[in-house]
Amino acid sequence: MRATGQRRVVILAVALAGVALAWGEGGPARGTVTAGQAVAVPAYFDPGPGWARLDRADPTVGLVVMNPDNGPGAARQADYVAAVRAAEAAGITVVGYVYTSYGRRSPGAVEADVDAYYRWYGVDGIFFDEASTACADEPYYATLRGYVQAEGGTAMTILNPGTATSQCYMAAADVLLTFEGSYRQYVRSYSAPAWVAQYPPDRFWQIVYGAGSAVELARAVALSRERGAGYLYVTPERLPNPYRGLPRAGYWKDELVAVGAG
Repeated sequence: MRATGQRRVVILAVALAGVALAWGEGGPARGTVTAGQAVAVPAYFDPGPGWARLDRADPTVGLVVMNPDNGPGAARQADYVAAVRAAEAAGITVVGYVYTSYGRRSPGAVEADVDAYYRWYGVDGIFFDEASTACADEPYYATLRGYVQAEGGTAMTILNPGTATSQCYMAAADVLLTFEGSYRQYVRSYSAPAWVAQYPPDRFWQIVYGAGSAVELARAVALSRERGAGYLYVTPERLPNPYRGLPRAGYWKDELVAVGAG
C-alpha cells in the first residue's frame, strides 16, 4: 500500500441492509459471521475536508493511517498536527505509515521514521507496510514492535503483507492486514487460512478496492465478516491509486451504516 504522492486513506467495515442482493435469494455462503467491525482508513490524502469527514464518522471509523510523504516526511507539518489532534479528540486511533521493503530496509531507517512520527505528531502507533510473509523475517518485525511499544501510549503495531500470511506473525503485531486487493480478487481467489479462526476479529484488517456498486459493497462487507476481519475498508476507487480520497458521500454513508449495524 505504498503511497503515490497522496497522503491518507481510511478503512471501514460494512453491514448494508439488503446484503442478500449480492447473492440473490440463496443468501450468502455459510461461515462464521463476526460482529463489531470498524472502519480502518489508509488516509493517504492531505488534511482538510476528508479528515473532517473521518472525525464525524466516529465511532464507526476506529483507525486511520497517516502518511505525509511515504513516511513522516522531512519535517513536522502543522496541518497534520492539527488533523491528528482532531482525530484523536474524536476517539480515532491514528498510526503512522512506515515502509519496510519486506524486511530488507535498515532497522535504523525504520526506527528513525518511528521516532519522527512520535516526536512530531504524537501518534498512537505505527503501520508497517511492505511486510514479509516469511517466518524467517519475523524477528525483524518483532523487534520493531518492541521499539514501538517502548514509545509508550497505545503503541499499536500493524503489519501489512497485503495477503494471507503466516501465523508466526501474530506475535509481531496487534493487527495484520491480510488482504489488500480488488473486489474481483476478493470474491474469486481469497480465502482466510484456517488458523485465523483461533483469534478475535480485531486482530485482522482487510482492504477491498474497485467495489463499484452498492451490491458489491454489501457483498465485500459480508464476506469480510465470514473471513474474520474486524477492520475493513471498502472503496469504489481503483488502481493506480485507490487511496486518493474517501469514497463519494452516498457510498461512504452506506458503508458507515453497514458497519454500524454489524
